[in-house]
Amino acid sequence: MKNKIIKNIIVILMLTLFVLPGFAYGNTNISIMPISLELNHWADKYVEQVNNEYGMQDFFKDKDLNHSISPADFENLIQKTLKKDFEYAEEKVSRERAVYEFTKVWAEKTEKDLDNIATIKMLIYEDTTEIDPKYNHSVTVAYMKDIAKGKGERIFDPNTELSYGEAATLVVNTDNAVEKEFENNESIVEGKFETRANYKVTNENVEFDFELFSHFERNRDIMFNSGQQFEITIENEAGEEVYKYSEGKAFTMALVYETIGPGKSLEWTNKWDRKDKENKYLESGKYTAEIEILAKYPELKEGKIDKGQLTKTIYFTLYELDEDGRITTESSKKIIKDKATKVMKNLKVKDIETLVNYVHPEKGLRFTSHTTVNKEEDVVLSIEKLKNFDTDEEYIWGHYDGKGDEIKLTPEEYYEEFIYTKDFLTTEQVGYNEVLSSGNMLENQFEVYDNPIIVEYYVPGEEFYNAWESLRLVFEEYEGNWKLVGIIHNQWTI
Repeated sequence: MKNKIIKNIIVILMLTLFVLPGFAYGNTNISIMPISLELNHWADKYVEQVNNEYGMQDFFKDKDLNHSISPADFENLIQKTLKKDFEYAEEKVSRERAVYEFTKVWAEKTEKDLDNIATIKMLIYEDTTEIDPKYNHSVTVAYMKDIAKGKGERIFDPNTELSYGEAATLVVNTDNAVEKEFENNESIVEGKFETRANYKVTNENVEFDFELFSHFERNRDIMFNSGQQFEITIENEAGEEVYKYSEGKAFTMALVYETIGPGKSLEWTNKWDRKDKENKYLESGKYTAEIEILAKYPELKEGKIDKGQLTKTIYFTLYELDEDGRITTESSKKIIKDKATKVMKNLKVKDIETLVNYVHPEKGLRFTSHTTVNKEEDVVLSIEKLKNFDTDEEYIWGHYDGKGDEIKLTPEEYYEEFIYTKDFLTTEQVGYNEVLSSGNMLENQFEVYDNPIIVEYYVPGEEFYNAWESLRLVFEEYEGNWKLVGIIHNQWTI
Protein backbone atom coordinates (compact mmCIF):
# COMPACT_ATOMS: atom_id res chain seq x y z
CA MET A 1 0.00 0.00 0.00
CA LYS A 2 2.80 2.39 0.97
CA ASN A 3 4.65 1.72 -2.30
CA LYS A 4 1.46 2.29 -4.28
CA ILE A 5 0.92 5.69 -2.66
CA ILE A 6 4.51 6.74 -3.32
CA LYS A 7 4.21 5.66 -6.97
CA ASN A 8 1.02 7.70 -7.37
CA ILE A 9 2.69 10.78 -5.89
CA ILE A 10 5.64 10.41 -8.26
CA VAL A 11 3.32 10.02 -11.27
CA ILE A 12 1.41 13.17 -10.31
CA LEU A 13 4.59 15.19 -9.88
CA MET A 14 6.00 13.88 -13.17
CA LEU A 15 2.84 14.94 -14.96
CA THR A 16 3.11 18.46 -13.55
CA LEU A 17 6.53 18.79 -15.14
CA PHE A 18 5.00 18.50 -18.60
CA VAL A 19 2.59 21.34 -17.90
CA LEU A 20 3.75 24.93 -17.80
CA PRO A 21 3.57 25.94 -14.10
CA GLY A 22 0.95 28.51 -13.16
CA PHE A 23 1.85 32.16 -13.15
CA ALA A 24 3.02 31.96 -9.58
CA TYR A 25 6.34 33.72 -9.70
CA GLY A 26 8.20 35.68 -12.36
CA ASN A 27 6.77 34.47 -15.66
CA THR A 28 6.96 37.29 -18.15
CA ASN A 29 4.39 35.72 -20.49
CA ILE A 30 1.67 38.31 -20.04
CA SER A 31 -0.56 36.59 -22.58
CA ILE A 32 -2.03 34.49 -19.78
CA MET A 33 -3.03 37.50 -17.72
CA PRO A 34 -6.69 38.59 -17.60
CA ILE A 35 -7.66 41.52 -19.78
CA SER A 36 -7.96 44.62 -17.64
CA LEU A 37 -7.82 48.30 -18.32
CA GLU A 38 -5.93 48.77 -15.06
CA LEU A 39 -3.13 46.19 -15.38
CA ASN A 40 -0.07 47.08 -17.47
CA HIS A 41 2.48 44.77 -15.86
CA TRP A 42 2.08 41.06 -15.12
CA ALA A 43 2.66 41.75 -11.38
CA ASP A 44 0.14 44.59 -11.08
CA LYS A 45 -2.58 42.34 -9.72
CA TYR A 46 -0.23 41.00 -7.04
CA VAL A 47 0.86 44.52 -6.07
CA GLU A 48 -2.80 45.55 -5.91
CA GLN A 49 -3.59 42.62 -3.64
CA VAL A 50 -0.67 43.43 -1.32
CA ASN A 51 -1.81 47.05 -1.22
CA ASN A 52 -5.38 45.99 -0.38
CA GLU A 53 -4.33 43.57 2.34
CA TYR A 54 -1.51 45.52 3.97
CA GLY A 55 -1.78 49.15 2.84
CA MET A 56 1.55 49.18 0.97
CA GLN A 57 0.61 51.87 -1.55
CA ASP A 58 3.44 54.18 -0.47
CA PHE A 59 5.96 51.33 -0.68
CA PHE A 60 5.15 50.45 -4.30
CA LYS A 61 4.47 54.01 -5.44
CA ASP A 62 6.71 54.91 -8.41
CA LYS A 63 8.52 51.57 -8.16
CA ASP A 64 9.63 49.93 -11.42
CA LEU A 65 8.36 46.39 -10.92
CA ASN A 66 11.13 45.03 -13.17
CA HIS A 67 13.94 46.53 -11.08
CA SER A 68 15.83 44.52 -8.50
CA ILE A 69 14.52 45.02 -4.98
CA SER A 70 17.03 46.48 -2.53
CA PRO A 71 17.88 44.50 0.62
CA ALA A 72 16.44 47.30 2.77
CA ASP A 73 13.14 47.28 0.83
CA PHE A 74 13.05 43.48 0.93
CA GLU A 75 13.36 43.54 4.71
CA ASN A 76 10.77 46.33 5.01
CA LEU A 77 8.27 44.56 2.75
CA ILE A 78 8.30 41.36 4.79
CA GLN A 79 8.20 43.27 8.08
CA LYS A 80 5.10 45.18 6.93
CA THR A 81 3.29 42.13 5.59
CA LEU A 82 4.24 38.70 6.92
CA LYS A 83 6.74 38.92 9.77
CA LYS A 84 7.18 42.01 11.91
CA ASP A 85 10.59 41.01 13.33
CA PHE A 86 12.12 39.87 10.02
CA GLU A 87 15.75 40.83 9.46
CA TYR A 88 17.88 40.65 6.32
CA ALA A 89 21.61 41.40 6.25
CA GLU A 90 22.73 40.22 2.80
CA GLU A 91 24.09 42.65 0.20
CA LYS A 92 21.63 41.55 -2.49
CA VAL A 93 18.40 39.56 -2.82
CA SER A 94 18.77 36.63 -5.18
CA ARG A 95 15.76 34.61 -6.26
CA GLU A 96 16.96 31.49 -4.44
CA ARG A 97 17.62 33.38 -1.20
CA ALA A 98 14.25 35.18 -1.43
CA VAL A 99 12.34 31.91 -1.86
CA TYR A 100 14.31 30.45 1.07
CA GLU A 101 13.28 33.39 3.29
CA PHE A 102 9.60 33.28 2.29
CA THR A 103 9.46 29.52 2.79
CA LYS A 104 10.93 29.96 6.28
CA VAL A 105 8.19 32.49 7.04
CA TRP A 106 5.56 30.02 5.79
CA ALA A 107 7.01 27.26 7.99
CA GLU A 108 7.03 29.51 11.07
CA LYS A 109 3.44 30.66 10.54
CA THR A 110 2.18 27.11 9.99
CA GLU A 111 4.39 25.69 12.76
CA LYS A 112 6.13 23.28 10.38
CA ASP A 113 9.64 21.89 10.80
CA LEU A 114 10.99 23.06 7.45
CA ASP A 115 14.12 20.92 7.50
CA ASN A 116 12.10 17.74 8.05
CA ILE A 117 9.37 18.23 5.44
CA ALA A 118 9.48 15.22 3.14
CA THR A 119 10.25 15.97 -0.51
CA ILE A 120 10.73 13.71 -3.50
CA LYS A 121 14.26 14.02 -4.88
CA MET A 122 13.78 14.91 -8.50
CA LEU A 123 14.78 17.70 -10.84
CA ILE A 124 11.91 20.17 -10.66
CA TYR A 125 13.80 22.75 -12.70
CA GLU A 126 16.24 22.31 -15.57
CA ASP A 127 18.68 24.56 -13.73
CA THR A 128 18.26 22.85 -10.34
CA THR A 129 22.00 22.10 -10.23
CA GLU A 130 22.66 25.86 -10.16
CA ILE A 131 20.72 26.28 -6.90
CA ASP A 132 22.89 26.59 -3.81
CA PRO A 133 22.54 23.28 -1.86
CA LYS A 134 21.65 25.14 1.34
CA TYR A 135 18.60 26.63 -0.42
CA ASN A 136 17.59 23.65 -2.56
CA HIS A 137 15.32 22.01 0.01
CA SER A 138 13.39 25.25 0.63
CA VAL A 139 13.02 25.86 -3.11
CA THR A 140 11.53 22.36 -3.47
CA VAL A 141 9.12 22.91 -0.57
CA ALA A 142 8.14 26.29 -2.08
CA TYR A 143 7.29 24.51 -5.32
CA MET A 144 5.19 21.90 -3.47
CA LYS A 145 3.30 24.59 -1.52
CA ASP A 146 2.73 26.92 -4.52
CA ILE A 147 4.88 29.66 -3.00
CA ALA A 148 7.18 29.83 -6.03
CA LYS A 149 7.19 27.86 -9.27
CA GLY A 150 9.93 29.46 -11.29
CA LYS A 151 9.75 31.49 -14.47
CA GLY A 152 7.97 28.87 -16.51
CA GLU A 153 9.36 26.25 -18.87
CA ARG A 154 11.06 24.64 -15.84
CA ILE A 155 13.49 27.54 -15.34
CA PHE A 156 14.14 28.87 -11.84
CA ASP A 157 17.07 31.26 -12.49
CA PRO A 158 18.35 31.09 -8.88
CA ASN A 159 21.12 33.69 -8.95
CA THR A 160 19.26 36.54 -10.67
CA GLU A 161 18.23 39.30 -8.31
CA LEU A 162 14.59 39.42 -7.23
CA SER A 163 12.45 42.16 -8.77
CA TYR A 164 9.86 44.28 -6.96
CA GLY A 165 7.10 42.57 -8.97
CA GLU A 166 8.35 39.12 -7.99
CA ALA A 167 8.57 40.21 -4.34
CA ALA A 168 4.90 41.22 -4.35
CA THR A 169 4.01 37.89 -5.92
CA LEU A 170 5.87 35.98 -3.22
CA VAL A 171 4.00 37.86 -0.48
CA VAL A 172 0.64 36.92 -2.02
CA ASN A 173 1.65 33.30 -2.65
CA THR A 174 3.05 32.87 0.86
CA ASP A 175 -0.14 34.30 2.35
CA ASN A 176 -2.21 31.90 0.24
CA ALA A 177 -0.01 28.94 1.18
CA VAL A 178 -0.40 29.69 4.88
CA GLU A 179 -4.18 30.00 4.52
CA LYS A 180 -4.37 26.76 2.54
CA GLU A 181 -2.32 24.92 5.16
CA PHE A 182 -4.69 26.05 7.90
CA GLU A 183 -7.72 25.05 5.81
CA ASN A 184 -6.25 21.56 5.53
CA ASN A 185 -5.81 21.35 9.31
CA GLU A 186 -9.10 22.70 10.64
CA SER A 187 -9.83 19.66 12.80
CA ILE A 188 -8.90 19.31 16.48
CA VAL A 189 -5.14 19.23 16.93
CA GLU A 190 -4.16 16.95 19.80
CA GLY A 191 -1.59 18.27 22.22
CA LYS A 192 -2.03 22.01 21.67
CA PHE A 193 -3.57 25.11 23.17
CA GLU A 194 -5.09 27.76 20.92
CA THR A 195 -5.84 31.43 21.56
CA ARG A 196 -9.04 32.64 19.91
CA ALA A 197 -10.40 36.17 19.89
CA ASN A 198 -12.97 38.53 18.44
CA TYR A 199 -13.89 42.17 18.98
CA LYS A 200 -16.67 44.73 18.72
CA VAL A 201 -16.27 48.45 17.99
CA THR A 202 -18.60 51.02 19.55
CA ASN A 203 -18.29 54.79 19.82
CA GLU A 204 -17.16 54.39 23.43
CA ASN A 205 -14.75 51.47 23.25
CA VAL A 206 -13.42 48.37 21.54
CA GLU A 207 -14.41 45.23 23.40
CA PHE A 208 -12.16 42.18 23.07
CA ASP A 209 -13.48 38.72 23.92
CA PHE A 210 -10.81 36.03 23.90
CA GLU A 211 -10.12 32.54 25.18
CA LEU A 212 -7.44 29.91 25.61
CA PHE A 213 -8.87 26.74 24.08
CA SER A 214 -7.57 23.23 24.86
CA HIS A 215 -7.13 20.65 22.10
CA PHE A 216 -5.95 18.06 24.64
CA GLU A 217 -7.96 14.89 25.32
CA ARG A 218 -7.68 15.19 29.09
CA ASN A 219 -7.61 17.96 31.72
CA ARG A 220 -4.60 20.23 31.65
CA ASP A 221 -3.37 22.45 34.51
CA ILE A 222 -1.84 25.79 33.59
CA MET A 223 -0.16 28.35 35.80
CA PHE A 224 0.08 32.15 35.94
CA ASN A 225 2.97 33.82 37.77
CA SER A 226 0.78 36.68 39.01
CA GLY A 227 -2.71 38.11 38.95
CA GLN A 228 -2.06 39.33 35.42
CA GLN A 229 -3.25 36.55 33.13
CA PHE A 230 -3.00 38.35 29.78
CA GLU A 231 -1.49 41.32 27.98
CA ILE A 232 -3.02 43.37 25.19
CA THR A 233 -0.91 45.74 23.10
CA ILE A 234 -2.47 47.96 20.43
CA GLU A 235 -0.48 49.74 17.73
CA ASN A 236 -1.52 52.16 14.99
CA GLU A 237 -0.57 51.89 11.31
CA ALA A 238 2.79 53.52 11.99
CA GLY A 239 3.63 50.81 14.52
CA GLU A 240 3.28 53.21 17.45
CA GLU A 241 1.92 51.78 20.66
CA VAL A 242 -1.34 53.48 21.65
CA TYR A 243 -2.49 51.14 24.42
CA LYS A 244 -1.07 48.52 26.75
CA TYR A 245 -3.41 46.72 29.14
CA SER A 246 -0.92 46.38 32.02
CA GLU A 247 0.29 49.97 31.94
CA GLY A 248 -0.57 51.77 35.18
CA LYS A 249 -2.01 48.62 36.80
CA ALA A 250 -0.82 46.63 39.82
CA PHE A 251 -1.25 42.86 40.05
CA THR A 252 -1.05 40.42 42.96
CA MET A 253 2.27 38.57 43.08
CA ALA A 254 0.99 35.06 43.68
CA LEU A 255 0.87 31.88 41.62
CA VAL A 256 -2.53 31.16 40.10
CA TYR A 257 -3.50 27.70 38.82
CA GLU A 258 -6.35 26.92 36.42
CA THR A 259 -7.60 23.65 34.93
CA ILE A 260 -8.89 23.44 31.34
CA GLY A 261 -10.88 20.39 30.29
CA PRO A 262 -10.72 18.80 26.82
CA GLY A 263 -12.47 21.00 24.28
CA LYS A 264 -12.96 23.68 26.97
CA SER A 265 -11.45 27.12 27.43
CA LEU A 266 -10.60 29.95 29.81
CA GLU A 267 -12.30 33.18 28.77
CA TRP A 268 -11.54 36.87 29.29
CA THR A 269 -12.99 40.25 28.26
CA ASN A 270 -11.25 43.60 28.08
CA LYS A 271 -12.45 47.02 26.92
CA TRP A 272 -10.22 49.71 25.45
CA ASP A 273 -11.67 53.22 25.59
CA ARG A 274 -10.25 54.24 22.18
CA LYS A 275 -7.84 56.69 23.78
CA ASP A 276 -4.11 56.81 23.11
CA LYS A 277 -1.39 57.35 25.67
CA GLU A 278 -1.98 61.09 25.51
CA ASN A 279 -5.61 60.45 26.45
CA LYS A 280 -6.74 61.52 22.97
CA TYR A 281 -9.88 59.86 21.57
CA LEU A 282 -9.12 58.04 18.31
CA GLU A 283 -11.86 58.52 15.71
CA SER A 284 -10.52 56.47 12.80
CA GLY A 285 -7.64 54.48 11.38
CA LYS A 286 -6.35 50.92 11.17
CA TYR A 287 -4.98 49.24 14.28
CA THR A 288 -3.39 45.97 15.35
CA ALA A 289 -4.06 44.34 18.71
CA GLU A 290 -1.80 41.56 19.96
CA ILE A 291 -3.31 39.46 22.72
CA GLU A 292 -0.96 37.27 24.74
CA ILE A 293 -2.05 34.77 27.40
CA LEU A 294 0.64 34.74 30.12
CA ALA A 295 0.23 31.06 30.97
CA LYS A 296 2.75 28.35 31.75
CA TYR A 297 2.27 24.60 31.56
CA PRO A 298 3.96 22.84 34.50
CA GLU A 299 3.96 19.45 32.74
CA LEU A 300 6.32 20.76 30.07
CA LYS A 301 10.03 21.26 30.59
CA GLU A 302 10.57 24.74 32.09
CA GLY A 303 6.80 25.19 31.88
CA LYS A 304 7.00 26.99 28.54
CA ILE A 305 4.16 26.81 26.01
CA ASP A 306 4.93 27.69 22.40
CA LYS A 307 4.22 31.41 22.02
CA GLY A 308 2.18 30.79 18.88
CA GLN A 309 -0.38 28.93 20.99
CA LEU A 310 -0.68 31.80 23.47
CA THR A 311 -0.98 34.78 21.13
CA LYS A 312 -3.61 36.12 18.75
CA THR A 313 -3.25 39.14 16.49
CA ILE A 314 -6.36 41.12 15.54
CA TYR A 315 -6.46 43.71 12.76
CA PHE A 316 -9.32 46.20 13.01
CA THR A 317 -10.59 49.59 11.92
CA LEU A 318 -11.91 52.40 14.09
CA TYR A 319 -14.95 54.32 12.91
CA GLU A 320 -17.92 56.33 14.21
CA LEU A 321 -21.45 54.89 14.51
CA ASP A 322 -24.75 56.72 14.03
CA GLU A 323 -27.79 56.54 16.32
CA ASP A 324 -28.93 53.34 14.57
CA GLY A 325 -25.61 51.66 15.28
CA ARG A 326 -24.46 51.85 11.66
CA ILE A 327 -21.09 53.15 10.54
CA THR A 328 -21.59 56.81 9.66
CA THR A 329 -21.55 58.08 6.09
CA GLU A 330 -18.41 60.10 6.79
CA SER A 331 -16.52 57.15 8.29
CA SER A 332 -17.77 54.79 5.59
CA LYS A 333 -16.60 57.04 2.78
CA LYS A 334 -13.18 57.49 4.35
CA ILE A 335 -12.73 53.73 4.79
CA ILE A 336 -14.15 52.30 1.59
CA LYS A 337 -14.30 54.87 -1.24
CA ASP A 338 -11.07 53.87 -2.99
CA LYS A 339 -11.68 50.14 -2.65
CA ALA A 340 -15.29 50.41 -3.86
CA THR A 341 -14.11 52.33 -6.93
CA LYS A 342 -11.61 49.59 -7.76
CA VAL A 343 -14.29 46.93 -7.35
CA MET A 344 -16.62 48.84 -9.65
CA LYS A 345 -13.84 49.19 -12.25
CA ASN A 346 -13.41 45.42 -12.21
CA LEU A 347 -17.16 44.91 -12.56
CA LYS A 348 -17.32 47.31 -15.49
CA VAL A 349 -14.81 45.27 -17.53
CA LYS A 350 -16.01 41.96 -16.03
CA ASP A 351 -12.53 41.20 -14.68
CA ILE A 352 -13.65 38.51 -12.26
CA GLU A 353 -10.12 37.16 -11.80
CA THR A 354 -9.04 40.43 -10.19
CA LEU A 355 -12.39 40.93 -8.44
CA VAL A 356 -11.94 37.77 -6.35
CA ASN A 357 -9.04 39.48 -4.54
CA TYR A 358 -11.63 41.73 -2.88
CA VAL A 359 -14.13 38.98 -2.01
CA HIS A 360 -14.58 37.66 1.52
CA PRO A 361 -12.48 34.46 1.74
CA GLU A 362 -14.94 32.69 4.05
CA LYS A 363 -18.37 34.09 3.19
CA GLY A 364 -17.94 34.39 -0.56
CA LEU A 365 -20.12 36.78 -2.60
CA ARG A 366 -23.92 36.98 -2.35
CA PHE A 367 -25.97 38.17 -5.34
CA THR A 368 -29.33 39.85 -4.69
CA SER A 369 -31.38 40.53 -7.82
CA HIS A 370 -34.15 42.74 -6.38
CA THR A 371 -33.34 44.93 -3.35
CA THR A 372 -34.42 42.57 -0.55
CA VAL A 373 -31.67 40.25 0.63
CA ASN A 374 -33.05 36.72 0.78
CA LYS A 375 -30.87 34.23 2.66
CA GLU A 376 -32.89 31.32 1.28
CA GLU A 377 -32.90 32.26 -2.42
CA ASP A 378 -29.88 34.46 -3.09
CA VAL A 379 -26.98 32.73 -4.81
CA VAL A 380 -23.70 32.83 -2.89
CA LEU A 381 -20.55 32.01 -4.87
CA SER A 382 -17.29 31.08 -3.17
CA ILE A 383 -14.01 32.42 -4.54
CA GLU A 384 -13.42 29.07 -6.27
CA LYS A 385 -16.86 29.27 -7.92
CA LEU A 386 -16.23 32.87 -8.97
CA LYS A 387 -13.04 31.79 -10.72
CA ASN A 388 -15.30 29.67 -12.93
CA PHE A 389 -17.66 32.56 -13.66
CA ASP A 390 -17.80 31.75 -17.38
CA THR A 391 -19.36 28.34 -16.71
CA ASP A 392 -22.41 27.22 -18.70
CA GLU A 393 -24.01 26.02 -15.46
CA GLU A 394 -27.30 27.74 -14.73
CA TYR A 395 -28.31 28.92 -11.24
CA ILE A 396 -31.68 29.98 -9.88
CA TRP A 397 -30.90 33.50 -8.61
CA GLY A 398 -34.34 34.14 -7.13
CA HIS A 399 -37.59 35.25 -8.78
CA TYR A 400 -38.44 38.15 -11.06
CA ASP A 401 -40.30 40.93 -9.31
CA GLY A 402 -43.91 41.10 -10.41
CA LYS A 403 -43.95 38.02 -12.69
CA GLY A 404 -42.65 35.64 -10.05
CA ASP A 405 -40.82 33.49 -12.61
CA GLU A 406 -37.55 31.87 -11.65
CA ILE A 407 -34.39 33.76 -12.60
CA LYS A 408 -32.58 30.84 -14.23
CA LEU A 409 -29.35 32.13 -15.77
CA THR A 410 -25.66 31.39 -16.13
CA PRO A 411 -23.38 33.74 -14.14
CA GLU A 412 -22.49 35.72 -17.25
CA GLU A 413 -26.17 36.06 -18.22
CA TYR A 414 -26.91 37.25 -14.68
CA TYR A 415 -24.08 39.80 -15.02
CA GLU A 416 -25.69 41.26 -18.16
CA GLU A 417 -29.16 41.46 -16.62
CA PHE A 418 -28.55 42.28 -12.97
CA ILE A 419 -25.02 43.58 -12.34
CA TYR A 420 -23.44 46.15 -14.65
CA THR A 421 -26.68 47.24 -16.33
CA LYS A 422 -25.79 50.96 -16.35
CA ASP A 423 -22.52 52.89 -16.30
CA PHE A 424 -22.53 52.98 -12.51
CA LEU A 425 -18.86 53.92 -12.35
CA THR A 426 -19.47 57.39 -13.79
CA THR A 427 -22.58 58.31 -11.81
CA GLU A 428 -22.33 61.36 -9.59
CA GLN A 429 -24.79 59.96 -7.04
CA VAL A 430 -22.92 57.61 -4.71
CA GLY A 431 -24.11 56.90 -1.18
CA TYR A 432 -22.06 55.47 1.68
CA ASN A 433 -24.24 53.64 4.20
CA GLU A 434 -27.18 55.73 3.06
CA VAL A 435 -30.11 54.62 0.92
CA LEU A 436 -30.40 56.67 -2.27
CA SER A 437 -33.13 54.62 -3.94
CA SER A 438 -36.22 52.91 -2.61
CA GLY A 439 -39.34 51.34 -3.98
CA ASN A 440 -42.01 49.06 -2.58
CA MET A 441 -39.59 46.27 -1.58
CA LEU A 442 -38.19 45.62 1.88
CA GLU A 443 -34.88 47.33 2.65
CA ASN A 444 -33.18 44.81 4.95
CA GLN A 445 -29.54 44.90 3.94
CA PHE A 446 -28.34 46.51 7.17
CA GLU A 447 -30.11 43.85 9.23
CA VAL A 448 -28.83 40.86 7.23
CA TYR A 449 -25.18 41.84 6.91
CA ASP A 450 -22.80 42.12 9.87
CA ASN A 451 -22.00 45.78 10.56
CA PRO A 452 -21.53 46.48 6.85
CA ILE A 453 -20.45 49.38 4.72
CA ILE A 454 -22.83 49.55 1.75
CA VAL A 455 -21.95 51.73 -1.23
CA GLU A 456 -24.84 52.56 -3.55
CA TYR A 457 -24.25 53.76 -7.12
CA TYR A 458 -27.51 55.40 -8.24
CA VAL A 459 -28.36 56.23 -11.86
CA PRO A 460 -31.54 58.32 -12.28
CA GLY A 461 -34.02 57.61 -15.06
CA GLU A 462 -33.31 59.15 -18.43
CA GLU A 463 -36.69 58.87 -20.14
CA PHE A 464 -38.83 59.46 -17.06
CA TYR A 465 -38.17 60.05 -13.38
CA ASN A 466 -38.99 56.60 -12.04
CA ALA A 467 -36.81 54.63 -14.48
CA TRP A 468 -33.85 54.57 -12.11
CA GLU A 469 -31.41 51.78 -11.32
CA SER A 470 -28.77 51.30 -8.66
CA LEU A 471 -26.08 48.81 -7.71
CA ARG A 472 -25.05 48.33 -4.10
CA LEU A 473 -21.70 46.89 -3.04
CA VAL A 474 -21.70 45.37 0.45
CA PHE A 475 -18.47 45.13 2.46
CA GLU A 476 -17.77 43.51 5.83
CA GLU A 477 -14.58 43.74 7.86
CA TYR A 478 -12.37 40.66 7.89
CA GLU A 479 -9.07 40.63 9.81
CA GLY A 480 -8.71 44.40 9.51
CA ASN A 481 -9.59 44.55 5.81
CA TRP A 482 -12.95 45.25 4.23
CA LYS A 483 -14.08 42.44 1.96
CA LEU A 484 -16.85 42.36 -0.63
CA VAL A 485 -19.68 40.07 0.54
CA GLY A 486 -22.69 41.19 -1.49
CA ILE A 487 -23.88 42.83 -4.71
CA ILE A 488 -27.45 44.10 -4.62
CA HIS A 489 -29.29 45.12 -7.78
CA ASN A 490 -32.10 47.62 -7.37
CA GLN A 491 -34.40 49.26 -9.89
CA TRP A 492 -37.79 50.80 -10.34
CA THR A 493 -40.44 48.31 -11.33
CA ILE A 494 -44.13 48.72 -12.12
